[in-house]
Amino acid sequence: MTETIQPMYNWCEFAPTFGLVGLAVILLMADAFLPKFPKQAYAIAGAIGCAVAAYASAAGENLMDYFAALACVATGVCLLISYDYRKITCESVNGGLTQEGSGEFNILPLIATAGICALSKAQDLITLFVSLEVVTLSSYVLVGYYRRNQGSIEAGVKYLILGALSTGMLVFGAAWYFGMTGSFVLDPVIYAQALYGGEAHHPTIFLGFLMALCFLLFGAFFKVGAAPMHTWIPDVYQGAPTPISAFLAVSSKVAGFIALIVLLAPIAELSAALQAPITYLVTVMAVVGAATLLIGNLGAIPQTNAKRLLGYSSIGQAGFILAFFQGATCNVIDVIQYLLAYGLATLPAFCAIALIRRQRGSEEISAFRGLARTNPRLAFLITVCFASLAGVPLTAGFLVKLKAFIAILQANLSFAWMGWAMLIIMIICAAAGFYYYFKVIRAMYWEKPQAADTPISIPVSSGAIITICAILLIITGTMPLLYSYTF
Repeated sequence: MTETIQPMYNWCEFAPTFGLVGLAVILLMADAFLPKFPKQAYAIAGAIGCAVAAYASAAGENLMDYFAALACVATGVCLLISYDYRKITCESVNGGLTQEGSGEFNILPLIATAGICALSKAQDLITLFVSLEVVTLSSYVLVGYYRRNQGSIEAGVKYLILGALSTGMLVFGAAWYFGMTGSFVLDPVIYAQALYGGEAHHPTIFLGFLMALCFLLFGAFFKVGAAPMHTWIPDVYQGAPTPISAFLAVSSKVAGFIALIVLLAPIAELSAALQAPITYLVTVMAVVGAATLLIGNLGAIPQTNAKRLLGYSSIGQAGFILAFFQGATCNVIDVIQYLLAYGLATLPAFCAIALIRRQRGSEEISAFRGLARTNPRLAFLITVCFASLAGVPLTAGFLVKLKAFIAILQANLSFAWMGWAMLIIMIICAAAGFYYYFKVIRAMYWEKPQAADTPISIPVSSGAIITICAILLIITGTMPLLYSYTF
């Protein structure tokens, strides 16, 4: 029976996870016993720890290690954003009188990232569930961290309710999976026995296993932000502290795609022999991908708040990444490259919003008005980031979106019309992206600054984040040899 199959873990590979947890514990003890120690030092220490963990993860031999490395880098950047955002954090937590109570704001992301690193090693549902819950439970606290801010509290409650629903679906799917297979291990042999167990195979096992996979996938869709588990994203991104919105947009999304790959990888290995089960799953993924694209990109068009716009953008970008999951296989390298390009554009975009919020007191798109006249260098860098999100040529965003279109053309979808429908939807959504992303660019270049719109002062860390990311977006976008295997 299948319960004889056991996951094979090399515990040395969990060194980045243990390292991040250890650093979080050290900082937590320092926060408790050294109350006068400057809290901004926690952000710097956390960023350094994330950099070390990213290097250790990237040194691994498995492609999944690159997901962990990407999440570590993204979390380190979010901590640096929080360093420049600390004044608003202190005001929102304790009225700005002291830094007391703001230390955990830089500690919890380390614990969440440790969960992502562990998730990249998951071979069974227990490890997958525990790792995802470490990420989710930490995020609950971070989203509602501003207890004096009604928007933050409301966002935390919404995230908690919908997160509990997704957790319930994930647990229900895991229980059903165990009932159909007798094991929690995610292995091609177990999938094969459940989907096609021979002549005496009972059809209820086949249907029950497919239902278990659907529940598990919908639990992962919550972290990805895919339809129909997307409804929390715009409200939570708007209400959460901006550094945490950036964390959810990149690091948490990386966790969701890790879970999807872990769940679907055994199916991909058996796709040639199991055409009937693949047909059902391909149909589900195609419907989810199409709905995610439409909801994210069309929903972003009327937005006037920059963080809500990036929230719908996150949904839309998840739809483009789901193009790599259409058909029976998934190219992990394509997903990594898309998430890298997406992170390089999204993190500096949230960093720019944090600067505008801190100095102009608003997160509306209108607060960017006239930035090209008062801060032309900053306006140009922000333009590069939003242009990459839109998929403008000579940026990394263009190349990865092109790869998504190619993936749909090469996908072995269940019905021929399904592929054409997905292609048309992607074209429409890509065109919509040019409109709503360029609303920010239009505000910077075409609208005149008002008397209260003073030039934005750029701190060293925020300036470095935006500059480095914009340069990398241009370099990777103008050097297609880096993506030569596509052409």
